[in-house]
Amino acid sequence: MAWIDEVFEMLKHKINNLSLKKALVVYIVISLAIIGVLIAITQGICVKWDYIITHKYYDEYVVDTYVVNAFFHYDYSRFNRTDRIMVEIIDFIQSWSIVIYSIAGIIGVSYFYYNNKLKEPLRILSEAADQVGNNNLDIEIYYDKYDEMGKLCRSFDTMRKQLIANNQKMWDMMEEQKRINAAFAHDLRTPLTVLRGYIDLLSKYIPEGKINEEKLMSTISLMSDHIRRLENYSNTMKEIGCLEEMPVKRKEIKACNMAKKLCNTVEVMNGKDGITVSFISDFVESSQLVLLDEEIVLEVFDNLVSNALRYAKSHIDIILSLSEDNEKLLLSVADDGKGFSPTDLKMATKAYYTDSKNKNSNHFGIGLYICKILCEKHNGFLTLENGMDTGAIVTAAFGVR
Repeated sequence: MAWIDEVFEMLKHKINNLSLKKALVVYIVISLAIIGVLIAITQGICVKWDYIITHKYYDEYVVDTYVVNAFFHYDYSRFNRTDRIMVEIIDFIQSWSIVIYSIAGIIGVSYFYYNNKLKEPLRILSEAADQVGNNNLDIEIYYDKYDEMGKLCRSFDTMRKQLIANNQKMWDMMEEQKRINAAFAHDLRTPLTVLRGYIDLLSKYIPEGKINEEKLMSTISLMSDHIRRLENYSNTMKEIGCLEEMPVKRKEIKACNMAKKLCNTVEVMNGKDGITVSFISDFVESSQLVLLDEEIVLEVFDNLVSNALRYAKSHIDIILSLSEDNEKLLLSVADDGKGFSPTDLKMATKAYYTDSKNKNSNHFGIGLYICKILCEKHNGFLTLENGMDTGAIVTAAFGVR
C-alpha cells in the first residue's frame, strides 16, 4: 500500500536527520522493542512445546513434580530420548533467549547505526581529506543529512572553499608582485638608455673639447633629473603592493616645462638604431599651467617611446597637445612599423601580452598595460589605432583639471 510506504519513508527521513545522540536513543528503543517482542514470542513457543511434550507423560501439567527454588522439575526418566533432548533444548532457549537476543540487539544497533549514520559521511570526509592533502580542491563534498555529520561535511566543504579563496588570493598576490617586478624592470630601460646616451655624448665630446661649460652643466642637470626619477620610482615601487596603488601627486606645472623635458629625452634617443624621432608640441613657448603628476606622464612617455622604437622602421612622430575641451593632455606616439593586428588592438593592453610573430625574450609584454593603468589613475585613457597607411598610433590622455 502506497500510504504505508509514504509513512515508512517519512519516518526513515526523520530518523536519518536526527542528531547522533537522539538517533542512538531511537535505535536502542526500537531494538529493545524488537527484543521484547522476540523474547515474548520465543517464550510463548517454548511454553507451548514444553506443554505438548510433558502432556504426553502427565495427565495434569504439574502432577508428580516437586518444587526446588520455585522452579518446577519433571521426572525426565519417564521421557523417551527424543523428548528429553527436546525439553532440554527448550529449557536452554527459555533460559538464554534474553541474553542471546540482547547480544544480537547490541550487534544490530551497532551495525545499523554505523551504516546509516556514520559510514557514508566518514567515507566522504576521508576521500575529501585525501584529495585536499593532494592539493586537489576541485571536489564536491555533499551529504544531505542534517545531523552532526552533515554539519561536519558542510563545514569541511566551507573550509575547502576558503582554501580555494586563500590560494586564489595568494596567487593574485604573486601575480601582482610579478607585474610590479616586470613593470619596475621595464620602466628602468628608457631612463637608463637616456643616461647611457648622455654618458656617450660626454665621453665623446669632452676629450675633444667640443662641449662648452654651459652645455656640460645642462647635460649633467638632465642626467641628475633622470637619476632622481629613478630614485623616486624605485622608492614608490618598493612601497606599493600593486600598480593600482601607485599614488597620483598632481601639481601645477608649466606646460612648456613638461614639453621641454620630453623634448630633451627625444634628442638623446633621436637617431638611435637609425630611427629618426620628431617631437611636436603646442607648448614650447606657452606659459599655460596644467595640473599633472609629472612622474606618471614621464613614465607613460618612456613606455610609449620604448614600444615605438622596437617596431619603427625609420621614424617616430610624437605630438603633445591639449584636447579640444582643454580637459585632457594628449600624448600621441606614432611609428612607421607594421601596426597593430586585430588581436593586438584587443589584447595589447593586457599584462604579459606579446605578439606571437615577434617574440622577444627581452620584452615583458607589460608596457602598454602599465600605460593604461597610469592613464586611468590620472583620470585619462589609452587608445590604440593604426595609421592611414601603415604603423601604429598610441595616444595617452591625462586629466589636467
